[in-house]
Amino acid sequence: MDFSQQELADNAKRWHYDEAKEIVTECEKMMHDMGDVPSCDLFSKVLGESYSKAIITTKEILTLLYHGYPEGAMALSRILYESMVVMQFLYKHKDKEELLERYIDDYAVKVSRDRIKYYNYLLEYSQSEGEREQAQRLKVEARKEHNKLKDKYRDYLSYNRQGNYLHDYWWVGDILQSRSFSAIQNEVTLENLKILYVLSCYRAHSGIVGNSVRFGTIFDETVLSTSGSLNGFEIPLCFSFVCFGILTEILFNTVGAECGEIIDKIEKIITPYEDCLYR
Repeated sequence: MDFSQQELADNAKRWHYDEAKEIVTECEKMMHDMGDVPSCDLFSKVLGESYSKAIITTKEILTLLYHGYPEGAMALSRILYESMVVMQFLYKHKDKEELLERYIDDYAVKVSRDRIKYYNYLLEYSQSEGEREQAQRLKVEARKEHNKLKDKYRDYLSYNRQGNYLHDYWWVGDILQSRSFSAIQNEVTLENLKILYVLSCYRAHSGIVGNSVRFGTIFDETVLSTSGSLNGFEIPLCFSFVCFGILTEILFNTVGAECGEIIDKIEKIITPYEDCLYR
């Protein structure tokens, strides 16, 4: 712990931690009061699962912010942003059932592919003959599932020296010229949020500057800081709550629920700091 409880509490008051936490709690309660998000259509199913993840991620972001780690909060905000971008895109095309089916199946593609890699690892490194036998059996099952999906979506396959595969964002299909996250961003997202997304990626990835460039500080490549901070909260706070707010609007608009008061509360939280969105 880098700061006393009193320092943390005082700092949290400055950026309205309690109000932010209350917003997330209220959204969570509203979602549960609806029961499971109505899953009469594929988009509602996908959106409900995505919003549940957004609730958890926002709680994690607030926890990091409270304890003085805005850099970690900014790294996590990347998850919210990417989810928000994809959900905006799917919302725009929610009448395209085949697109939604592909998006759902993409998860199965990734799971089966990763299972194959894990079983290969066990086959190479396990010291147990029984474990290797089981890994071989499970690998065959995972390979069958993976090949079944590739056969189902053969029109979307890419090719390289190792063979054919389903590339990231293959599920976009022919809706966009480029099957990429950048292309999805260009269709649904404001330029200023793209810039903040880049900042969040810097915080998520290791880089040559290490911790010498931090929110609320002046660049100094001679100083490497490993402590928490009481500065720089406005950027991850605004970025994460803008993304969370958009996801909230998509969810409640989809199920026909009113969320105007919640959006007003979010805007009240970020308004004092919104200049950071346009730097």
